[in-house]
Amino acid sequence: MHIPESLQDLADSEAVQFLKRPKTITRIFAGVFSLIVFSSLLTDGYQNKTDNSQLHCVLNSNSAACSFAVGAGLLSFLSSLAFLALDAHEVRLSSTRFKTAFQLLDLILAIIWAGIWAVGFCFLANQWHRSPPRYFLLGSNSAKAAITFSFFSILIWIFQAYLAFQELRNDAPVPYKRSLDEGGVVLTSLSPPSAASPVNTPTTGPHGPSYASSSLSPYLSTPMAPRLAMMPDN
Repeated sequence: MHIPESLQDLADSEAVQFLKRPKTITRIFAGVFSLIVFSSLLTDGYQNKTDNSQLHCVLNSNSAACSFAVGAGLLSFLSSLAFLALDAHEVRLSSTRFKTAFQLLDLILAIIWAGIWAVGFCFLANQWHRSPPRYFLLGSNSAKAAITFSFFSILIWIFQAYLAFQELRNDAPVPYKRSLDEGGVVLTSLSPPSAASPVNTPTTGPHGPSYASSSLSPYLSTPMAPRLAMMPDN
């Protein structure tokens, strides 16, 4: 099948390559799961009972459960969007120190969000288990969706923490790398010249080094023999 050149250029563009990265896909899924959690409880999470018209949280009439899910989902969604925008500009970062700090922050926040969603899943599931059956006319599907995607959020943030750890370990700066490179340059500059390289001929003359060495060579090469003095007999 022949692919047009325009579509091939689109597939090779930076935007498509960025969207194909595992970290980008993970952030998108984390944002979608968070959006489902807080939107489902924000729209249908508060219902009236069968005997009155006052609105209550469908999770065992516990407003703290709905508030926790809505707040955590909203903050997690905004966090995913913020880091997704930072990932788009990560390739333009020239400072290695700032890039390492960003990767470390990504790892710490991913671990924190995994713990928050683990606590949230247990809390929401416990409140739903304690809710009386058919206590509310509507809202049961929204509560089940929030609990389900809270569990999926745990897995996606754990995987996000794993990706951040791998990236931090692979891109960790090597200490003394510059010093080793500079040492290699110094050793290369101090290495003896090869046979192919031209050798400067020393200047001859009365003031040249070769003249001085030749004039001193007889005294330095031939040692003087010791002389024995004969003492007259008395």
